[in-house]
Amino acid sequence: MMSDHPHPDQVVVRNVAIATDFSPWSERATQHAIVVAHRFGAVLHFLHTVRRSEFAIVPDMMVQLDQLAQRDCGDMIGRLKASKSLDNVEHYCWTVDGEFAEVFESFIHEHAIDLLVLGTRGRSGLSKLLLGSLAQEIFHYVDCPVLTVGPWSRGAARKLELRKVLFATDLTDESAAAIPYVLTAARTWHTEIDVLHVCSSAACNCRKQMESFSRKIDELARKDVPVLITYTLLHGDPSSTVLNFASQNNDDLIVLGLARSRSLYGGPVLSHAYEIVRGARCPVLSTRPGALAVLSIPEAQSPKSQDAAGR
Repeated sequence: MMSDHPHPDQVVVRNVAIATDFSPWSERATQHAIVVAHRFGAVLHFLHTVRRSEFAIVPDMMVQLDQLAQRDCGDMIGRLKASKSLDNVEHYCWTVDGEFAEVFESFIHEHAIDLLVLGTRGRSGLSKLLLGSLAQEIFHYVDCPVLTVGPWSRGAARKLELRKVLFATDLTDESAAAIPYVLTAARTWHTEIDVLHVCSSAACNCRKQMESFSRKIDELARKDVPVLITYTLLHGDPSSTVLNFASQNNDDLIVLGLARSRSLYGGPVLSHAYEIVRGARCPVLSTRPGALAVLSIPEAQSPKSQDAAGR
């Protein structure tokens, strides 16, 4: 349960969106979105997007596609209701025409989305997420945190059990913006925290930087019940080192703090982040500076029992 007296760095989650193309990849991500909505008492928005640019030659197909999308959305909601997965979760189903950048950006602002959940097929060498979109396109045009569920990620049970959270950081200010999310996960699920920095070279001043960064985390963590935090410095390739560390330490969630114009750990923009998303055996939460719209949360409320479906 969340505290009735939240701390100023507590993250609020009132609206969760799950982008779906009704594929097995998005179905797995849907289970994670439902668990999060249950846990925080959030409204759940199912979003399906049809890109007009893909059917410019045959515009008449758009009408049929809209009808098929509504049918598929209805079938999906029906299956979830039959399994009682949506019990006590207020939910809406939306089918929207348009390009991803336009649809996601406007939808997130119009519906005050606090978390976007995506499934990924994890195609090597091609930054393809579900719906055929590019990872760069999603991350560049979405301000809210993004939870990605890759092909190797463990499935979500009705009661998601997070025992350990890995915060993979490059020790920058942009990465520090993810700290409230790490601590909120730890407080909500009573988890341990692994903080990992991968040094780019033996000559870098990683240790001193890590000490300064750890003080930021410890200062915030002391405001709540004690949280077990372990700090680790390693040398190696960033993405593979993070993935191996998460696997060896049985971390249940990886958190990344990303910048818009600069890559995590250097290199091509989003390259390491995408490789982590693609290869992770657990969900990956990516945040950006400025994404934390609300840093306080009202008294914990029970999930709404309204059974709603919209378009």
